[in-house]
Amino acid sequence: MQILSIERHGKVPGGTPMPGLLALPVQTALAVAVIGALIALTAFAVSRGLLTDKDRDGVFWYGFTGGFACLSAMLGAMVLIPETAAVTGLAGMLGMGLAGGWVWRGEQERAVRRRRQSVEEARSALRARHESVLQRWVSYELDPAVAIDYPDMTDVKRPETAGLVRAMRTAAVLREQEDTDDDGAAPAYESAVSELETAFEKAERAAGARSTPPSRDS
Repeated sequence: MQILSIERHGKVPGGTPMPGLLALPVQTALAVAVIGALIALTAFAVSRGLLTDKDRDGVFWYGFTGGFACLSAMLGAMVLIPETAAVTGLAGMLGMGLAGGWVWRGEQERAVRRRRQSVEEARSALRARHESVLQRWVSYELDPAVAIDYPDMTDVKRPETAGLVRAMRTAAVLREQEDTDDDGAAPAYESAVSELETAFEKAERAAGARSTPPSRDS
């Protein structure tokens, strides 16, 4: 009799209303939380896979499996709780959109960092080449014994040495421009360093010098 009375009047003995109205929002909130957790886990797995950049196939399967699980959870919640199907579906789609945007933004930021690192590594290598030529030139210019052995390396009247000095000046100017992040300076600086290396080798050959000039102690 108590069961029949509850079904007819929606009350438990003693006149307390049934928590039916409360159960629906709780169930909906639980479903949305589960869907949100699945979306977050999927986005995290995809983001980590893109960060390591080692297994692109793994990233695809992370996204595919996670997306399938999220859609399954959404459909299941919409079928089991049809009264709030619109809310559940909207929350799920919004969560997937936000997660996708987060993954995309993270990948774009990582791509920018990779490009910057690549550019900086190229700059460092180019500067090292430039410094190497300058150090070799200083040996001919400042070491008295080497200067006596190879006077043509510092004689700007010789065309090869004059060309070397011009190449050094050009490379120095373009290096300053490259340091200020001038978009057009990097290719020009690289070309100038290559020309400087060529000019230095020509000057050495014309002066009869070795690639690595001897020091006074040699």
